Amino acid sequence: MPAKLITINIRRYLVTQPRSVRQKRLSRYVRERIAHYMKVAEENVKIDTAMNSAMTKVYTKSMMPIKANVNIDNGVAKVSLYSDKKPAETQKAEPKAPEKKAEKAKKETALPEQKKPEAKESKAKPKQ
Repeated sequence: MPAKLITINIRRYLVTQPRSVRQKRLSRYVRERIAHYMKVAEENVKIDTAMNSAMTKVYTKSMMPIKANVNIDNGVAKVSLYSDKKPAETQKAEPKAPEKKAEKAKKETALPEQKKPEAKESKAKPKQ
């Protein structure tokens, strides 16, 4: 089954929880919501370590909605963070835009770093 994108609004739930227990209750709430959406038992929901660390470090403080990819294999829902990046297999190599000839010529004829002029020594005689 292909990955399914699920967005979970956690603010409504976390605002009512004391700050000291938000981290523990957030993982339980996410597990409960994924089980509900994917129609599996809560015991069959596995949360990725990257997802778990993001929940503890970021989402308990910011309370932004969580975007998650969910894959179901043999009745087990595997939850991971959503990423915008496409897999390497499906990405097409984009051709680079050709440089303009004037810019290319300018790069080739660029002068090496110029030396700074040294300070001139004063030839004035010291007063006696």
